[in-house]
Amino acid sequence: MAQKRRSGTQSPTDLSALASILEAAMADVPEPSRPIDIPPPTNRRAAPKPQIPNPIPDPRSQGPVSDVRQVPPHPVETSERETVAFEEVARSLAAAEACVPLLAQATGLLRLAALDVVRAETARAGGLLQLLRFLRGDIAPPVTAVSTSAVVQRLTQALESEKRLRNVGLVVRSSVADATCVGDETLLVNTLLTLLLITFAAVDGVQNARVMLSVGVNDAGDIGFGVSQDHVPPPAAWTARVADDAAVDGGQAVAGIAISGAQRLAREWRGRFALAAGDHSTILTLWLPSVKTEGADGLAH
Repeated sequence: MAQKRRSGTQSPTDLSALASILEAAMADVPEPSRPIDIPPPTNRRAAPKPQIPNPIPDPRSQGPVSDVRQVPPHPVETSERETVAFEEVARSLAAAEACVPLLAQATGLLRLAALDVVRAETARAGGLLQLLRFLRGDIAPPVTAVSTSAVVQRLTQALESEKRLRNVGLVVRSSVADATCVGDETLLVNTLLTLLLITFAAVDGVQNARVMLSVGVNDAGDIGFGVSQDHVPPPAAWTARVADDAAVDGGQAVAGIAISGAQRLAREWRGRFALAAGDHSTILTLWLPSVKTEGADGLAH
């Protein structure tokens, strides 16, 4: 969220209140999809096939990918960027906590504004926190079959309050009614959410600004989720390489976590992530392997 909306906030002290906020924010989250157990090739003695370059390999030919990694036995060292990103999570929760009394006392437009802040800040905090844990190796969700329409629906719901607070439009375009891709629904939603949030921040203050979320399928059958805008050039934080101990502000930290998380997610789910930019435009695209519906039904357990 814009720094101006969090000015004057302090670290949250009432953990039970924060738990209630997060519980309310996640109340409408559907149950996660069942994990897919992708079997290894049946003929283990056959000679290996020649390697054919393919930026997005078929997950069904790569053996099991649904194993959950163990949490590292020793604490992972926290970089400066991660430290600042965790502070952004705390500030978002503090802003949400500060608005909770207004939900009980205020009426009319003031109450609606407070509700928007609570929803927007908890969505931001929850998405960023899961991405941080994913990057640190604290979690590794199993691969599942994910509905693109479910992902889009959850994203549009999560961004309703953010759009009103920033006065930024969100345009959703899809060339498919629904398709099934490889991944974990909640982690995919939160990864795309952070990409959308840094794009919203990039166009903040631009009159009649719009951000587009697009879903499409390429010739190879891979599903692409694109986040784009055509108002401003890419922020320097999106492309700059920053040392782990370099000083960064909140916006730089969140942008770095969002892009690093998308890159890591693409590698682990055998997809790819691309960042393209023009003089006054950007597009962040996450490509993931698709799964046929009948194949997903047979593999799920």
